[in-house]
Amino acid sequence: MALDGPRSAESVIGLHTYNSAADLTSGHVYVCSFFSEFAFHIFSITLEKNEFLFDLNTKNACTRPLNVFIKLLSASNVAKEFSHFASLPLSRLRTVDTFFDHPELNKLGHNYINASWIDGYREVRKFIVAPSPISDTVAQFWRSIYDRNSLVVVTLCKLTDEKGKPFIPLKHGEPTTYDDMTIELDNIRKVRPTTYSAVLKLSKKGVPITKTIVLIGYVGWGTMGYPQKPSDILDLVTDMNHMRTILRKQALADKKIDDSQRTPITLVCFDGFSRSCTVAALDILCRRLEASYGLGTPFVDILDTIARLRMLRGSACMRAEQFVFLSLSVLEYAIRHHLINVEDLDKISLHGFLVQANPETN
Repeated sequence: MALDGPRSAESVIGLHTYNSAADLTSGHVYVCSFFSEFAFHIFSITLEKNEFLFDLNTKNACTRPLNVFIKLLSASNVAKEFSHFASLPLSRLRTVDTFFDHPELNKLGHNYINASWIDGYREVRKFIVAPSPISDTVAQFWRSIYDRNSLVVVTLCKLTDEKGKPFIPLKHGEPTTYDDMTIELDNIRKVRPTTYSAVLKLSKKGVPITKTIVLIGYVGWGTMGYPQKPSDILDLVTDMNHMRTILRKQALADKKIDDSQRTPITLVCFDGFSRSCTVAALDILCRRLEASYGLGTPFVDILDTIARLRMLRGSACMRAEQFVFLSLSVLEYAIRHHLINVEDLDKISLHGFLVQANPETN
């Protein structure tokens, strides 16, 4: 089980042990890299000390320029991209097999939740990705957030368990207790058309410190497909990073954490593999794109990033529509942040990506 800083013995949560590039140091691993539209190569990675899985200077790091990415995307369409994604055997070596929450195991005292550490760009264990908790794992879910100092929780699904019961309190002043964890709603507000923000107070029996977190709930994804507006998820990524910065500064000032402790963002979706990993991948891609632009040549490769992500979460981003959504989102990010030369803007063509509207979001 993954441990990150001191905590009481009874609060250990079963996060996958082998789920961070930090654990890959000096380890020989394999991952697929894609350098052309149809060709791919298998290469090995040995991460040295102070190297990061998604960094620019890591061995076999992606070097596909942004202008090549745009050229390939403009010449493609949804059908081609779906077919391309489905035909490529993205590596899943050295990952932990899926282990879903099991009510009977948890009744017997099993404290496992199916969550994984995910690295960010030049940041070890920036994210925890997890499935929406079921009725028998709600306490473990909140305990993992409390123990690992996760200050921001992003939900991309309904806030209910398999029985339809909410796993957060719905009314101010009416705290809800799950085993040794008590959750209290401080306030809630609508921050964007499809995004809500709630301030929660978390306390744990026998521990004198009450922790404040922000839960950001995105409700525009619907039950199928993906959001029709990449800008919604780009705004979500901006919001979650901004809130983490603010809350970390406050927690440091209040001496609830020290500077050496990580404050991961917890990403929650129904299965813990699809939407949550898509948001993590988008954050990595955008940070990496902007950093490489600052060095002179912006780089982006969606498939390479997904392949590396699957070293940490074996079934991450399994659906072709997530791949297409990431491509369109990265393109919008590049346009937003003026990372594309003005003379190249007219060369962008997205006629092949007109898709059916998502009935849940329109």
